[in-house]
Amino acid sequence: MTNQSIEIEEPPTLQIQLDISIIIRPLTMFFLKTWRSTVFGVYGYLNFTKSGFIEHSKKFKPEDMLTRINEKNCIVTGANSGLGFATAEGLASRGATVYMVCRNKERGEAALSKIRSTTGNQNVHLEVCDLSSVSDIKSFASRFSSKDVPIHVLVNNAGLLEHKRVTTSEGFESNFSVNVLGTYSITELMLPLVEKAAPDARVITVSSGGMYTAPLTTDLQYSDSNFNGVDQYARNKRVQAFWKSSNK
Repeated sequence: MTNQSIEIEEPPTLQIQLDISIIIRPLTMFFLKTWRSTVFGVYGYLNFTKSGFIEHSKKFKPEDMLTRINEKNCIVTGANSGLGFATAEGLASRGATVYMVCRNKERGEAALSKIRSTTGNQNVHLEVCDLSSVSDIKSFASRFSSKDVPIHVLVNNAGLLEHKRVTTSEGFESNFSVNVLGTYSITELMLPLVEKAAPDARVITVSSGGMYTAPLTTDLQYSDSNFNGVDQYARNKRVQAFWKSSNK
């Protein structure tokens, strides 16, 4: 009795279906990403650029822009430049006590000096903290909590867009560590002080229109070998918006 091997030929239709599936999937992803980018290009221009701000500012109430917020305590992260600096300066000009949370001490001190000079408000203070480090955030929260002051406004502005995949000393992808983990950590640790100012307290997280170019994903640290910093930033901002909407 002899053993004979029998070859079973793969049906041609099955092979064709597999080939089509392999081709269609990347094409679908390409067109989906292109569509998202196009929508953001139009929607983003109208809502998130300078022209968008100018258009929306037409609806601002003049009396609201003159509101004084003396005796209100405000924390602004990433306050040494950009939107963070403008926010800290605006709050200080309205009489608030402002705590500027900055990673770099020298740049923070320069920004602090400028805000005090331009607003005449000396109740502006610098807090040095690296928001890419949970350990550093915990140390800052511990120091600040000892002041036992109510926090009326917490502005989570600090953000990072690192184009290369860099891992922090704590083992987290750097964009994720600042934009998601750092933002979440400082908010949770400041909540007891925020609650002291209830019902007037506010937590404001500065997201980005760039989130419209990326879907929600469970791969928060972008483990894909083909790392893209811009995509990761958009993913992080999408997570911020989802987190805020789910905690209303």
